[in-house]
Amino acid sequence: MTRSFNAQFHCPNCKTWTTQETLFGRWIRNNPDLDSRLGYAVIDQDYWIHRFKSHRGRDFQLIMLVEIKTQGMPLSQAQRDTLHLVNQIMRNRRQTPTKDLIYQAGQSVVSAYSTMQGKHVLVRAYGMHVLTFSGLGPDDSDKITWDHHVIDIDRLTALLKFDLDPDTLKPIDLRNHHPPKQVPLFEEFAA
Repeated sequence: MTRSFNAQFHCPNCKTWTTQETLFGRWIRNNPDLDSRLGYAVIDQDYWIHRFKSHRGRDFQLIMLVEIKTQGMPLSQAQRDTLHLVNQIMRNRRQTPTKDLIYQAGQSVVSAYSTMQGKHVLVRAYGMHVLTFSGLGPDDSDKITWDHHVIDIDRLTALLKFDLDPDTLKPIDLRNHHPPKQVPLFEEFAA
């Protein structure tokens, strides 16, 4: 059964909690033809992070998807499954699947046409990552985790700037060589 919507925000003016569901989200949730018992999982996307970077004369577009969980909430089973599929599909650290990158769908696009630049650009897709706050965000959280690894605000900023590799939490390396072993996003699926 489609679960009730529980994402809320705290209004700083009136100090009350209010649902953050959109009218479209409410319509989907209340549509009996789209009930989860019929096999549907509808998941919103939180943040696409996209950055242009240059390395030794080569230009890169770096991209990843970040799912935000607040108040320490875990992913639901449906979210975990859907986001795990998305994670595999959008990775392209290598053109062929390898044991070093546990979850990849297979050959992926390594260049795509940029409408801003008016040309094909190299794209490094770093998949799906889960950012969890013990509070509602970085400023009110005692604990921040990135794919189950405790991090601080400085490390979070470096990850979002693509100064750190979102898979390894080490300095990003844009050289054209085999990447280091990926830290699995979904540990229970690790081989």
